[in-house]
Amino acid sequence: MKVLRHKAFARLILAYLVSQAGSKIHRVALLVLIYLLTENALWVSLTLGVQLLGTVVFSPLLSAWADTQDRKRLLVGSDLLRAPLVALIPLLGAKSLPFLLLLVFLIELLRDLHDPIQNAVVPDLVPKEEVDEANSLILLADRLSEVLFVGAAGVLVATVGPAYAFYLDAATYLASGLLLLGLPPLRPERVSKAGFFARVKEGLGHLWQTPPIRRAVGTLFAAAAFGSVETALGVVLALKWLGVGSAGFGFMEAAMALGAILGGLALPRLLHRVPRERLFLLALLLFGLFEASVGLFPVFAWVLVAFFVGGFLNMAFIVPARSILQLNTPQEMRGRIFAAFGAVMNAAVLLGTMLGGALEGPLGAPTVFLLAGLGVSLAAAYTLLTGGIPTPKDTRKTLEA
Repeated sequence: MKVLRHKAFARLILAYLVSQAGSKIHRVALLVLIYLLTENALWVSLTLGVQLLGTVVFSPLLSAWADTQDRKRLLVGSDLLRAPLVALIPLLGAKSLPFLLLLVFLIELLRDLHDPIQNAVVPDLVPKEEVDEANSLILLADRLSEVLFVGAAGVLVATVGPAYAFYLDAATYLASGLLLLGLPPLRPERVSKAGFFARVKEGLGHLWQTPPIRRAVGTLFAAAAFGSVETALGVVLALKWLGVGSAGFGFMEAAMALGAILGGLALPRLLHRVPRERLFLLALLLFGLFEASVGLFPVFAWVLVAFFVGGFLNMAFIVPARSILQLNTPQEMRGRIFAAFGAVMNAAVLLGTMLGGALEGPLGAPTVFLLAGLGVSLAAAYTLLTGGIPTPKDTRKTLEA
């Protein structure tokens, strides 16, 4: 944890941990609320689809503007604006599904502004050699909030209903925004003179033209198109097939988070033994196999084990993926790259969640989990067998040649 000696980064982590504590409770409450209101898995997928659609369409556009601004101001403003919108979900959204979807969409737009910036500023707050550790700690804070709060959220929602969860989330966004006020200015080192849409194109072009990024993102796109069924069908699996209710769903999510925490702690040692690019692919391949096992053995005890191991492996491929993007992108373009990355990934997740919701009826959640997990493993295996992901050193040699 030596990376925490950098005070600005430590403040970023603290603000993130505070906001994520509420957001994880929010996630359980929202999925349970939608399913209880509609009793239809397709509505769960539709809600998630509204979130993802905002990311796919608007995130690259927002980032082209955000890369010309002081990133500190945008981090603070996006948190403070989300607080009142989240509080409106139990007040008005629960009474009108169209209004609820609108609130979900607006909250997602602000997240689309905030998250790419947060990822973009990490190399500005820590030395280059500590980027992997910093990324690991950010995801560790995310998973720690799941362990501490997601299981409690399931019990809270089952006991008193979802309203308190949304109010708590609103309070955490407010606290996070106030903490981020203490960051130093985070202005871009160089502002592109190109027009707005040219900057959008530049970000998307870098994503495609840089070999390590293209291979990593392409693999993740294929994997996410299959593996994202857990996002939509986890709650359905818990309530409909396992019969463990919202509390059981919370514990499933918490098991994955606990595995991720252990993965985050083990990751620095793993990265000393296995190259970043290879670890990314091996962890993704194994993740798919454990996701498939949920469909083969739909028993609550095994599902908890599979989710736990899946959380560990999730850290082992997500942290290297973020570092690959950061270390292969100029400072002034990182916001656009992470926004483009988010758009591409969420397009895949949108495809996967909608397909998962549609297939749950005719096939059942266990079968969908089985097929999806095999798809994830095949995507990783294909990249491994066709040359893997080049390192920055390999990329430089190719360009020189």
